[in-house]
Amino acid sequence: MFRRFGVLMALAGISAAAHAASTTVAGFDGGSNDGFTGNAVFEASGGNPGGAARHAGDFFFNELRTGGIGEPANPGFLGDYSSFTNIEFSVDVKTNLLNDFIGNPIARPIGVMLIDHDIQGPSGPSGVYADLGILGVQFTPDWTTLSVTIADPTSSTLPSGWIGFGDEDPVTFEPILPAGATFASVLASVDEFRITGATPGFFFTNAFWDVQIDNISVVVPEPASLAMLSLGLLGCLRRR
Repeated sequence: MFRRFGVLMALAGISAAAHAASTTVAGFDGGSNDGFTGNAVFEASGGNPGGAARHAGDFFFNELRTGGIGEPANPGFLGDYSSFTNIEFSVDVKTNLLNDFIGNPIARPIGVMLIDHDIQGPSGPSGVYADLGILGVQFTPDWTTLSVTIADPTSSTLPSGWIGFGDEDPVTFEPILPAGATFASVLASVDEFRITGATPGFFFTNAFWDVQIDNISVVVPEPASLAMLSLGLLGCLRRR
């Protein structure tokens, strides 16, 4: 009886710990910046729902970031992701206007960028980037959720669709990770997190923006080690 109760309590503890660390959302409610900064204003209304960040003006690209040196930080998006699997980053977007300098509607990318300041390259800190989707009145005129999932943050190679940066290939001049950095090393030490249109290796002209951003989220399932432990405890319970 004692062992059965102990196993049940252990399972309950594992479940509570995993659930407590599962989701972080920057919803900008009440006009709060939720630890982010960038070329946006934080408004108390107009979001999905509640508040939202709004990029309105003449910009090359949109950007919201947390954890930059000397800047606000939201710890829920930073740190070591290496013990988790199937990590999902998502954001809600709405394009009210996105035009070129003569007033024609255009499209621009938006993606997630993870940066490790510990390993520096000739072009700056090591980091990885993945497109989330496309902004534009043709693509996101209403609130739309865009997301990307990292199945294995311990992979030494870049997953399909991801770009490394911090250095550049001497032949192609395309961005690459600097020496000593891998996808795994960045995910094990995320110092800065960005939702940005600054795709590494690409250059953009200025544009006229009115784009809203809301519910920047990271969903982290329970660590693989906890999942294996809970399965083992369940097996022990069944054998009893």
